[in-house]
Amino acid sequence: MRVSGQGGAMTKTKNLLTRRLCAVAVPALLAVSLTACGGGSDAPDDASKEDFCKAYQAEPEFDDALNDASPEEQAKAIKDAVTKLADDFEKVGTPKDIPDDAREGFEISLESARDLDTGDIQKAIEDKNGDFFDNLVTGDDQKKTKAFDDWASDYCG
Repeated sequence: MRVSGQGGAMTKTKNLLTRRLCAVAVPALLAVSLTACGGGSDAPDDASKEDFCKAYQAEPEFDDALNDASPEEQAKAIKDAVTKLADDFEKVGTPKDIPDDAREGFEISLESARDLDTGDIQKAIEDKNGDFFDNLVTGDDQKKTKAFDDWASDYCG
């Protein structure tokens, strides 16, 4: 899934940071470990290519009011957008032919998206830390989320 904001009065830096936070969160988390929680996703495993790719490439829109919002309000909007995308993506699920490691990465990403903390997002906005999401998933889980993103990018071309 990809994220884009709408134009407005937000400064270029703030706008780029907000986009970076969302853009990295969504595919990486869709962006802390489902495996660590011992659970699994109830997401279907028979999604059509069309439905899967539509969900993977979805772009939430932010209200123009977000451009002038406080970091706290922006963090909440990002959290809500990422959670909604994860919920929508889980309803669609994955195609039958997804490799096992990519499916696991999909599940890790869904759980990670739901585990995001608005306080951490707000701090990243205030600190202009565009790399905030890069370390949320680590080790084998990071390899699996990368496998998912690589597979989905190729699959949806």
